[in-house]
Amino acid sequence: MANNIRIDLREPNSLDFADELIGPSLQQLKKDHYKPYIWDILISQEAPDAAAEIYVGFTDEFNGEGTAAYLYIIGADAQDKAAGTGAQKVTIFGIDEDGNPASEEVTMHATAATQKATTAKWKRFIGAIITAAGAGGIGAGNILITDTGQAHTFGTITAGQAGTIGARVYVPADYNAFIASLKAGLIVANVADGEAVAGQGFIVEPIYVSSTVTRLTSDTYWVSTVHHALSDLGVYKEIVEGANTYYISLKHVTKADDDNQTPVYHLRILMYGTTNTLRGLPP
Repeated sequence: MANNIRIDLREPNSLDFADELIGPSLQQLKKDHYKPYIWDILISQEAPDAAAEIYVGFTDEFNGEGTAAYLYIIGADAQDKAAGTGAQKVTIFGIDEDGNPASEEVTMHATAATQKATTAKWKRFIGAIITAAGAGGIGAGNILITDTGQAHTFGTITAGQAGTIGARVYVPADYNAFIASLKAGLIVANVADGEAVAGQGFIVEPIYVSSTVTRLTSDTYWVSTVHHALSDLGVYKEIVEGANTYYISLKHVTKADDDNQTPVYHLRILMYGTTNTLRGLPP
């Protein structure tokens, strides 16, 4: 599933502004003198029997809100190192110690199975992907995102995978964010004859947490197994005004009595600063 896991954080480019789904929102934000970021996430995971947030390779929760902390990258295979045939560079995505959306590319340690720290400290960890590899083209073994000494593992890039990603995107203070686009489709039909069964499928539900109470959006989305291509779900837009513990996420579940299917989701969240400094305006 390596090709179905991806995360990117960027300022919008010409293709983004021309995109029929997110372009109009980006153009309006720019017109209103905001400087938007795009969280662009492609994530795939089997839909469970009970509704759950979508995570690939996540284990312990990372929370640096009280005290921002370094993240550490360590590979289990001898070839996952700076000059190895496996993973050579890993990019971390999250909210940095200054409370801004950020990413950092880290070169693996030159010595195998040796941890390498990020330069930045982090308040939140959102995901990590391999961004450079040797002749093998991908990680040779499991790659862990941890604290120092590996007392806690926050994410695992499994051998042969491209990354470890959660659908939960934290919205820091002085930022607003909303889901600008959500697409979903089926990549595996786990039935005996290998074919999709009409009437079966899965349910995906956006979640907005902006207080001590989880607030669900006013709609959930049913995706049939016939949707092999990514289809736009026409997501309802709701703005989250940021604070330390606020976030946007996705839950999914297999419809009752259905075979468990493996969907792929393409989630794009627009995040923009609300202070004059973050907007590039005079104080």
